[in-house]
Amino acid sequence: MEHAERATVSVTAEERALLAQGLQHFRAGDYFAAHDAWEEVWQGWRGRRRLFWQAMIHLVVGAYHLTRDNLKGCQSQWQKALQKCDALEHMYETDVPEPLPQLTELLQTCLAAVQHGEEPWPHLTIFATSVVSETWFAFE
Repeated sequence: MEHAERATVSVTAEERALLAQGLQHFRAGDYFAAHDAWEEVWQGWRGRRRLFWQAMIHLVVGAYHLTRDNLKGCQSQWQKALQKCDALEHMYETDVPEPLPQLTELLQTCLAAVQHGEEPWPHLTIFATSVVSETWFAFE
């Protein structure tokens, strides 16, 4: 049943365009604009896809807070993202989609970096430019 359910979920051209716009902003380090683009999309979704993109939004909002020297706000957003990732992981019996553990690992790495007074930017940049791709738009 889970495979049949996955097959019925699709992304509209408008949603795909907004997700791509958000990814472009994320890659450019314009975290607030990435948040805006992605937020327009996730609100219409339900289930696992909604939860995943909420976690991605928490990621970029946390990065935005960090650019404004709001370490507490950053950590809070990244913790919320991790909580969503954890909840999502429990929704799968098998075959957890690859973006989920990748996002979880990034969040853990970035949180550890800021807790140790290190810069998370290299991790975020690599993640945005080399890990996240348009295949993530169809996350289910």
